[in-house]
Amino acid sequence: MKFTPPIILEETQTTRRCFYGELASDDDGEWDVRGTIVVERKGKDGWHQQDGASLQKLKGGEIAKLPLRREHLKHFITGLQVLADAAKLEGIDLHGASLVVGKKEDVVNVGRERKALIEDLISSNHSSEFWDSLSSLRPDLASQLAEAELLKRRRVAVAEFEQELNAQKWTEPYWEKFFMANEWIFGLGLRFQFLSVLQNQANYGGTGFTRKGEQKGEFLMHTEAEDERFTVLVEIKRPDTQFFGERPYRSGVPGFTPEFMNAVSQVQVNSHTWEFEGSKRQQDSEQLAEDKIRTISPRSILVYGHTRELNTLDKRRAFELMRCNLRGPEILTFDELFARAKFIVRKPE
Repeated sequence: MKFTPPIILEETQTTRRCFYGELASDDDGEWDVRGTIVVERKGKDGWHQQDGASLQKLKGGEIAKLPLRREHLKHFITGLQVLADAAKLEGIDLHGASLVVGKKEDVVNVGRERKALIEDLISSNHSSEFWDSLSSLRPDLASQLAEAELLKRRRVAVAEFEQELNAQKWTEPYWEKFFMANEWIFGLGLRFQFLSVLQNQANYGGTGFTRKGEQKGEFLMHTEAEDERFTVLVEIKRPDTQFFGERPYRSGVPGFTPEFMNAVSQVQVNSHTWEFEGSKRQQDSEQLAEDKIRTISPRSILVYGHTRELNTLDKRRAFELMRCNLRGPEILTFDELFARAKFIVRKPE
């Protein structure tokens, strides 16, 4: 007989309710699994099971309730999982049917035979001739499956975006890594132009033969079009970086933080360096020209801060006047970028 550690469902200074899991073998050596919820009282030498009749011995009309609140159920589920893992080690299979919980409109109902056929198609290593034949019968099927999977992955990314936007734990490199893995978020430019990543951590120039003074940025992107494309610089900061300092500059004029102004200046200097130096390096200019990517007074985007900071009329006015009258960079807050990503993956009504 083997016992799993007790799972405490509820505990006070003198009593507690516990779940004890148990693995036991019968006379034939076959292992079975069971569990018991008990009430224990604290004594001088530890916890002891409290005296009283078990539920099995209660008669009609004597049934006692054992309410379990949310925190109790959380511990109880944990205890059952531990017991299930221990049972698995002894070869006891507790899993029956696999259940999926979801909204009715999100669940596709297929017959058992069709389900088995679909699973076989997915898991089998079919030849290219098979998929070519399938495409000839249903030309739209392959693209529908691919688009559905792509949309699913993007919605997962949007959920992760929202989680980290609220948690505010990621550093700039983590945000850069996330946007690099999900460059589609920048796919719809601020002027309704599609943007594609040309190079992350691009070297804009400013270096000597020792590479001292090298100027780098998060993303060098370009617009998308049939014939001509144009470079766009993107700089990523953090959603918790502040636009304004604690004290206003003048009455009705909140003062912008040095960090924000330096970020704006950084993007402006990088754009200038890229236009007049980096894009004119012989090897780079030849490659860009071959791909029909031009650099002419390049646009720039600074992703910085969160609109939750704009909690007064003075701040909202100063912020919007600042970015509307700033030739470059175009300033985009993290929550505005999130709203756009959420719009891209929205479900059709």
